[in-house]
Amino acid sequence: MISSEQLATLVIKKVIFHDVPNASRSGAGSAPTLSEIETDVNARQKTLLQKKLTKVIGSKHAYPIQFNPIATSTVPAQIKLLTEKTPNSQKFVASTQLMANDLFEKQISMISPGLLCVIEVAAGGQAGVVLMKLERHEGAQLKLSKTGGKRTFSMSVLEDLVLTDSTRLFKAAMFVRTGSEESDFVAAACDSQLNVGSSEDLAKFWLKFLGCTFIAEPRVTTQRFFDASVEFINHVVTDGVVKNDLYASLHSELKSKRTTFSPRTFIEEYVPDEYRAPLREHLETRKVSLTAFQKDTSDIDTRLRRRSWETSKNVLISVPEDQAEIVTVTKQQVVVHDSVLKVK
Repeated sequence: MISSEQLATLVIKKVIFHDVPNASRSGAGSAPTLSEIETDVNARQKTLLQKKLTKVIGSKHAYPIQFNPIATSTVPAQIKLLTEKTPNSQKFVASTQLMANDLFEKQISMISPGLLCVIEVAAGGQAGVVLMKLERHEGAQLKLSKTGGKRTFSMSVLEDLVLTDSTRLFKAAMFVRTGSEESDFVAAACDSQLNVGSSEDLAKFWLKFLGCTFIAEPRVTTQRFFDASVEFINHVVTDGVVKNDLYASLHSELKSKRTTFSPRTFIEEYVPDEYRAPLREHLETRKVSLTAFQKDTSDIDTRLRRRSWETSKNVLISVPEDQAEIVTVTKQQVVVHDSVLKVK
């Protein structure tokens, strides 16, 4: 993971923007609008950009990632090339243009068009690269300027998209080289503008473009185990009593003050015999390890909380806090807007 020390020493060196439309919506002959030289960024803008990146990459929405050896993306090779040694301007521009064209090819279907921003940085004295995809409304016109006969997007045009406190980055990733080997990198990716509540949301598109996979950390591992277990309880467990007991046990164990969680122990202590083997198989299918892990429920905290109502006739209604809107309470009645799954 990118460390706080690296973020604290972040230095902005080169910046460039490319306008990347949605390939499937723009029609035949469409293509990215590529800058031909770097964007001129003054000292004030570099400071503001450094603060923005520190806030975003250091947020809870950032997840540690690593290069995927079987990825088809051009990004890993270009990141490695740009951080081997300080790239000259021509090399930097050409490399970022390749990444913008790759983004264009992957940016299809419902993926929003956007501006790809590539930044050469240094962190803790080590070479690094930041990629940002900034949302741009379709139809919005961005003016190119020319310097020495070559086109570029000026920072003044894009400053509101990047540097204001009211605008969040659409997607971002930061890579820092830590050694001479190809695998010597620390990296993190996030999708802060979409307010990602699960690491899986990010994986749908951004990771494919980055050519990366997640490195499991406690909150990711915890979330994966919870999601896979809830899926199993919902779709495999048929006995209503067992279903309720497993929900209660899962919530109780994840909310406990213990700092570690063992899937194997949970299965042995709380899962009835007839469901133990199927649950193990289900977790393995979902690539969830049975080994113990450090527990961190920050990604599923709202899903673990429940809101309860007790009526005048001692009827108890309890729902997950993130679904509390299905209950309507008036002076004379309580209405649950849901269907009955089973009568017990």
